[in-house]
Amino acid sequence: MKIRFFRWYNAVLTALLAVLGYGCSKDEPMDMYGTPTARYHLSGTVADETGKRIDGILISIEEKNGNYWENLISKKSEYGGSYHVYFETWPESSSTKIIIQDIDGDANGGEFANDTIDIDYQSAIVLVKGENFVDQGTYKIVQDIHLKKK
Repeated sequence: MKIRFFRWYNAVLTALLAVLGYGCSKDEPMDMYGTPTARYHLSGTVADETGKRIDGILISIEEKNGNYWENLISKKSEYGGSYHVYFETWPESSSTKIIIQDIDGDANGGEFANDTIDIDYQSAIVLVKGENFVDQGTYKIVQDIHLKKK
């Protein structure tokens, strides 16, 4: 009798949890209901040590999720060394970095060393105020990048 009761109890509990949306996955982290997120407009210029602006440098925004890094967006610096990327993440996430790579070699005037820098969240300017705890708003960050030659 006890075994039948526990089987019925487990079946009802499993169905209830499934209806409420509870689940787990060890392979893929997922956002939970109520996770605060913010949108960021990150822009600036890429230049060498002398201040000369560099075209064609790959700018990637990566975020650490568990044990691996996930690429949120990648874009090359444009004419005049300017770059603009848009991404969404946890507000002021310390696990979000800018990865800079010279992928075209000598085409942009020399080979530059790859670099990883932290995003300067302290300089963020509010563009759109968040409506609630989950929507933390939209921010603009201007961050210039200076690369060293290899």
